[in-house]
Amino acid sequence: MNRSLNVFILNDDVSVAGKLRKYLKHRFGDLLNISLFFTSTSCLRMIDNTVDLVVVDDYLQGISKTGRLGVEILKIIKQHHPETEVVILTSNEDVGLKVEAIKSGAREVIPNKRGAFYRVRLLIDKRISQPIRFLVAEYGVRTFVFIFFMVWLILGVVAWMALRLWRTDLI
Repeated sequence: MNRSLNVFILNDDVSVAGKLRKYLKHRFGDLLNISLFFTSTSCLRMIDNTVDLVVVDDYLQGISKTGRLGVEILKIIKQHHPETEVVILTSNEDVGLKVEAIKSGAREVIPNKRGAFYRVRLLIDKRISQPIRFLVAEYGVRTFVFIFFMVWLILGVVAWMALRLWRTDLI
């Protein structure tokens, strides 16, 4: 099954949310369906079982003035959709926050500073490459490499034969 990953970005800073969306779209293109949310209420209303990843800002206030802490939103998401991965972006360096977030089910707590977008990208890279990791774990590296090589060899032979037939018809 080859479907796009559904990613929600919940951040009350429109500029940060837009930059993260642009960064991820540039890297992954159509592999991601990205939705932006600026209030926790709008995001929580739209989450369902098809959402793969939610990137939540730790402290939401901004537009709605009824902001919730990212850990509270994490708990609500995990309660209703435990399979949805949640990443928290935070400017808070408090270790207690990180521990509580991880215990509550956060995939990762990322400091909202230089390199934060890159770390979100790495998480998505890992999620996209899961099928290959599964095949390697299931069959071993040698078998995977052998199958991969044989597929490319067969495709090469078929392409070579098609080219020869095409050239023969031209003469």
